[in-house]
Amino acid sequence: MTILDSSKGYQKYFEEITKIPHGSDEEKQISDFLVKVANDNNLKVVQDKVNNVIIYKDASKGYENHEPVALQAHIDMVNEKNSDSNHDFSKDPLDIYIEDGFLKARGTTLGADDGAGVAYILSVLTDSNLKHPPLIGIFTVNEEATMLGAFEIDTELIKAKRLINIDGEEEDSSMTGSAGGMDIFISEPITRDTNKTNGYKLVIRGLQGGHSGAEIHKERGNSNKILARLLHALSKEGTIQLATFNGGLKINAIPREAEATFTYSNVDKCQELVNKITEEIKKELEFTDAGLTITLENIELENTIDSKTSNDIITFLYLVPSGLRHKSDHLQGLTTASENLGIVDLTDTTFEFGLSVRGALDSYVQDLADEIITLGQCFGYKPKTDNWYPAWDYMEHSPMRDTMAKVYKEVHNGKELQLYAVHGGLECGIFKGKCPDLDIVAIGPNIYDVHTPDEKLDLASFDRTYTFLCKYLENL
Repeated sequence: MTILDSSKGYQKYFEEITKIPHGSDEEKQISDFLVKVANDNNLKVVQDKVNNVIIYKDASKGYENHEPVALQAHIDMVNEKNSDSNHDFSKDPLDIYIEDGFLKARGTTLGADDGAGVAYILSVLTDSNLKHPPLIGIFTVNEEATMLGAFEIDTELIKAKRLINIDGEEEDSSMTGSAGGMDIFISEPITRDTNKTNGYKLVIRGLQGGHSGAEIHKERGNSNKILARLLHALSKEGTIQLATFNGGLKINAIPREAEATFTYSNVDKCQELVNKITEEIKKELEFTDAGLTITLENIELENTIDSKTSNDIITFLYLVPSGLRHKSDHLQGLTTASENLGIVDLTDTTFEFGLSVRGALDSYVQDLADEIITLGQCFGYKPKTDNWYPAWDYMEHSPMRDTMAKVYKEVHNGKELQLYAVHGGLECGIFKGKCPDLDIVAIGPNIYDVHTPDEKLDLASFDRTYTFLCKYLENL
């Protein structure tokens, strides 16, 4: 059954993309799909060793002497789902549906970030009726995790000084700069006592979560931090021995759910203390996370770790900063530095921790990372950094941006295009670092609640933005 309008190329391609597993590190199938589309349409195509794909299209008649334009999107998506979902991202197609003009996926992320951009580019490349300069479609892998594709791209294959990044999420705005960032990981060995005992299970549910760049300034609840706060409060009134602590699925997504199992020496006050702290937290988050639930139940445990190791983990997680750290005094509303405690996992043998830092300046990123590393070392941990990516600095003079603003105003009956910098990480910074003369703009349709199972794509905006893109290409 077809959900979208197959007569519109970009809608047809988007629906096909939702049928192909394409989470970060699992892009081979969609990469091969792109190669097939190129071959089926007699377009030159290159697929590199990491599964980036580059597709070339000659200029339309009359545009042969125009400078080429690159169109870029990433082919991976964030695989997030609700706890009650049985969806298997490695093989199952997304269960998409339309509701009130929005495209959604039941129980999972939709992947409009950046399936929308991929669909647009495929549609432009395969439509013989459009007017445009020579085009280079660039499809990169692993943007949501390490930006591997952008780092590995061979710029000798991209003979263009103009690039349109199609990874935006607001139709009436264009990004002019983005944050750099880095991930910090901890993996410490633990030992367990295998004696069976009675204990507790503390569960955090119902938070909104969101993108750790796009939504971090909204100061939504972080399930890992809330759980650590509750356990820290309990630890001041009794002794805790952890059995498990699990929260978050992606380092760049604000975690929505977390749970811990543990023993507690002060059984008479456990529920009372949880109720007290829960009431305080719910009051603090009543306007951002009204759906928050915190539950405590009695369970039987197979094993635990010792009280000192437990207390160190709880105290460390309680002290780790997470959320908005700095905002711009120059650009209204712009977050300039933040941290996100995205993943905590107390496995059978290790304590695993993953946190991302973002900053508009490299110095912010380095300083925040050093802060976490230093804190970890105080507990005897050995934090490691990975996945660094550069910021995309605002370019004062941009002919691409000027033309885009002009065309947008024409297409939207005099409405002005909004220009802004974002706190999210974009591949634009990497491309700019590789090709300093590159003039970059970034666009996209309206997409909401990105990186959460509530993600939705505004279909009317999806149509309008494609019309704008085609008109923009005609004017380049």
